[in-house]
Amino acid sequence: MKSIILTAILIAISVTDLMAQQGEVLTGPPPKMSPPIPVEAFAGDKGLVFQMIVNKRFSPESRFGFFNVTNFVGDYSVEDQRNQFLSQSFVTADIWKGLSANVGASLNYMTGFRPSAGLQYVFANREILAVILPRFDLTQTYNFETFGLFEYKPKFDQDWGLYTRAQALYNHNSKLDFHDRSYVWLRVGAAYKNFQFGLGANFDVYGPAKINENSYGVFIRTELF
Repeated sequence: MKSIILTAILIAISVTDLMAQQGEVLTGPPPKMSPPIPVEAFAGDKGLVFQMIVNKRFSPESRFGFFNVTNFVGDYSVEDQRNQFLSQSFVTADIWKGLSANVGASLNYMTGFRPSAGLQYVFANREILAVILPRFDLTQTYNFETFGLFEYKPKFDQDWGLYTRAQALYNHNSKLDFHDRSYVWLRVGAAYKNFQFGLGANFDVYGPAKINENSYGVFIRTELF
């Protein structure tokens, strides 16, 4: 009888301890959310622009991750088309409070594939996102580039809000010392749940002669979780 009572007490203690541990798991800090993947299409008066940005960690607690920005520009013109693409991919390693070191490659329609390295700073909260990415090409003309993105997206209620973005890039040919490529892209519109849409303008500058091409139109954007 004593052994049966002792066994029952031990089982009760074990069950109580297990329930307490489960309660701690359920009431503990929420898991870290993975950043969404924004995908955007911009229909301008000169062409269609597609952009996707990926910024993910290899695991929720990892210091290492993957960053990619890819955009395509398709010319409406049937003859003498000037389609463009740019894709940059990096393995990132956290250094300190939003600052990380990046190693990877850049690929574009003009210069092809080049290994690249640089830094990345990210600040994010419910209303603001800021990304700064300076980098160097490690071969050929050793281009220096800085990419920057700033979003301000306050909410009006649970579903609706404002969406604004300023995105800029400057690329300089360090070997020959001239301007290679730069742009400023602006967006302003409304946000509904995880969709954003509104008006946009792209101001693009090309080559050492700094040839300017502007485009105005509308955009639609979504965030894939």
